[in-house]
Amino acid sequence: MRNIFLLSTIILVLTSSISYSQVDEKNDITGSIRNLNGTHSIYLNFGFKVNSSSSATASITGLKAETNIISILGYQYWFDNQWSIHVLIGVFSAEANVNYTNVSSISIVPILFGMSYYPEALSLGNAGRAHFGVNTGIYMGNGSKSGVELNNLSDIGVSSVSETVFGIESNAGIDFFISKWIKVGPEVSYHLISGFKEVIGNRKNYSGAVFSINIGLLL
Repeated sequence: MRNIFLLSTIILVLTSSISYSQVDEKNDITGSIRNLNGTHSIYLNFGFKVNSSSSATASITGLKAETNIISILGYQYWFDNQWSIHVLIGVFSAEANVNYTNVSSISIVPILFGMSYYPEALSLGNAGRAHFGVNTGIYMGNGSKSGVELNNLSDIGVSSVSETVFGIESNAGIDFFISKWIKVGPEVSYHLISGFKEVIGNRKNYSGAVFSINIGLLL
């Protein structure tokens, strides 16, 4: 956790210093607020679940590689200076297990829609805007397994699990405008996901907090 907060602090300091130094001279008005109304953005969001850890273990029976990294591709449109809508798709909690009896893999794919609020009262002038948002939609869980179970040698073949559940994601962060066309900033979110009926991977519920960095192209 200490490394997470250290990383976020460094990013905040660097991005804020860059953004203030690159404000367009023609719009360099003390206390001015960047007008986002009518702006489009395509963005990438990279992060990891802070209540989990990525790992890779090996033994004489096989190899297990697990990652809790989340990657999201999204589209954002500000229909008002303080409000925007989102459409996004991502993947997280992918893992793979390989040993001499079986091979298994899983992935969770969220498809979400929602809104964000960028209050002018929390504006950093032309440098950036704090934001709060909520997205909701579906989380598609997929798992597959092939091979032989040690406790049941007759169980040979390939099995798969595919299930879709509803979920909601709330988030808060800061967008720093490092140029007219680019925004970047840290974000903390929480994915509240309904439990799957079948075990996917090693559990039925993948709810959890996520720390991420958002990089977007402004159009």
